[in-house]
Amino acid sequence: MIQIANLGLNILNLGIGIYNIVQIHKVKNKLDQNQNQLQLISDKLDQNQEQIQSQFDKLERDKEQIQLCFKSIQSALSAQHRTLEVLVCNQYNVTQQMNILREEMLTGFQNIVEEIKDVEARRRREEFETRTFKLLKTYERFSYILPELLEADQLIERAEDLEAWIRTQLNRIDIGKPERLPLLVALSFSVRAKADAFEAKGGDYTTFANKDISLLINQLHDEAYAFCEGRSLYTLGVEMPEILYQYALLNRSICRGNHLKSQVDSEVIFSAEEVIWDDGMQELRELFKPNIEHVEFLSGNQDIKLNTLADYDWYTRFANEDQLTFSVHSRPSIKLADILRKIGHPEPQTGGIGKTKLNTLMTFALPEQINNISHLIQSEFELEISPRLLEGVNK
Repeated sequence: MIQIANLGLNILNLGIGIYNIVQIHKVKNKLDQNQNQLQLISDKLDQNQEQIQSQFDKLERDKEQIQLCFKSIQSALSAQHRTLEVLVCNQYNVTQQMNILREEMLTGFQNIVEEIKDVEARRRREEFETRTFKLLKTYERFSYILPELLEADQLIERAEDLEAWIRTQLNRIDIGKPERLPLLVALSFSVRAKADAFEAKGGDYTTFANKDISLLINQLHDEAYAFCEGRSLYTLGVEMPEILYQYALLNRSICRGNHLKSQVDSEVIFSAEEVIWDDGMQELRELFKPNIEHVEFLSGNQDIKLNTLADYDWYTRFANEDQLTFSVHSRPSIKLADILRKIGHPEPQTGGIGKTKLNTLMTFALPEQINNISHLIQSEFELEISPRLLEGVNK
């Protein structure tokens, strides 16, 4: 998650920095004009010179930060090349693929956990690398020589070339599939690059920039909905939490960039804490983390006794029973496997949890909790309707 967070944040920081450089250049030109007109008024002239120096200092700071952004973006894009290769290969199932990626994330993708022998997956990764590298280098040159616009048209061409290739790849993969994530990350990068070139050129080009960013945001929202639709809490929160989390960070970064550009003196450099997202499922993930401490373990085939009124209140909500007609004597216990199945555990009969975590599991298994997570996702991505999360078997 950190790799994609860095990319989302650096796309945000890069966009703000380039926007600031262009705006500062415009302000500096205006101040230079003012200076010529104010030569006979010494007080105002001194003030004007101070403003010019202040804007120049900010320009230099922004350029330094932009160069740092590019280094982080290059590293994060490399992570996406590997992510695409692992997710599109036929060598492993989704759970194994995500475990490989998690292990490699811990080393910043410096170590290869498993060699991918799928020739097509390797070919797609290499083509992905080549196309993103070309755009990255053009983008870097463009930012370095700002406010001159010698590379603006070349940047637009490179960005549109990458975008066209990515959209072709996306058309081959059903919407909502996890392997679309690295492609959508790169798409965000290409659209941001093109928008920066448009905004630097100014005039009517800014309309194209705003339109492209708005379309990208809508596409991320649609992708998040499709990814969540028909999946269980276990899949979203335990098996593949990185996918949805990364969509959220990318979406927040791009949306925030749009908002901050309406503020004249927006500073570059935002931290992960400023766009972090709580998916509401951290406690669910904790249930299934390996625990080295000695705790009593409950397996899926064990009976969970229903003894108190609170137990039966929970059960009627869990099973959608009518509390007025339900007989407490009809259900003295429930199998843990039934609770695990409700959240979408892939192996409820053989799965299990620590006994001290039972109450947390029971809470997540309630329909209202599943609905709460669904509405949280709806709110985060500004969806018209909330995604339908499955209670049980995944799609």
